[in-house]
Amino acid sequence: MSDKKQISLLETRGKIDAIDSEIHRLLMSRAELVQNVQNAKAAEGPIVNAMHADREIEMFRRFSANHKGCLPLASLQRMFREMIATFSHLQCPFKVFVLKGEPLHRDVARYFYGTVIEIVECETLVEMLARVKAPTSDIVLLPADGASLAAFATIVGQGCQIFVRLPFWDDGEAYGLSLPDMFVLGHAPLKTVDNDYTMLVVNVDESRAAELLSQAGFALDSHFAHDGQTYCVVKAFANLESQCWRDMKKIFVKNDIVVAFLGIYGKV
Repeated sequence: MSDKKQISLLETRGKIDAIDSEIHRLLMSRAELVQNVQNAKAAEGPIVNAMHADREIEMFRRFSANHKGCLPLASLQRMFREMIATFSHLQCPFKVFVLKGEPLHRDVARYFYGTVIEIVECETLVEMLARVKAPTSDIVLLPADGASLAAFATIVGQGCQIFVRLPFWDDGEAYGLSLPDMFVLGHAPLKTVDNDYTMLVVNVDESRAAELLSQAGFALDSHFAHDGQTYCVVKAFANLESQCWRDMKKIFVKNDIVVAFLGIYGKV
């Protein structure tokens, strides 16, 4: 290698080192700000959950819109998922519960919630769901299928709800991320992100559910069926205080159909 190329290489490495130092400094500054947030929240009462799916989704939308260059977007997303999970854990420590014997479930937990978070495997759905019955900062990763949703529906009235569906983005396979579809359960706040999906359960089949939702002005986006129940996904932000939810519930109750709210999740 010529002296000129050697000098150029050393200069480039020096610039990289400077950038690395700046990244480190910014991360430390961010941690200090997170501590300020933690102290402010703690002054108002116990922190139950520090997760804000709406802010995370909006962050990933900004990255997706502004990203360019040779760095794969999936790598950037993974870096920030690690950072977000770590800083959420600093504010309010939490564990992630998954079903034992499902390696991909552990992969999802590790991919989205980082390396510092404790992942706990449970033998059964009942054991796993028991972890989030009472208010807690812990979360459960629930398989996206009818049987799992049926088990969850038995505890939903106690405050636990769906607040995330993983993966956040729909293009994971483009980056070689063949991750299973999962719901995140917990006691986190529900806030709109302008691309929201509400989960509800009714004791009629899919065609009848779709018909009644249409009468209320909503379309059935997708569904899961189990033991006479239909777990419906509707593209709308319809929390229990919203007019959307009142309109949905009214049409079902009018037809003597039992309906229950399961949660809301957003997509990037």
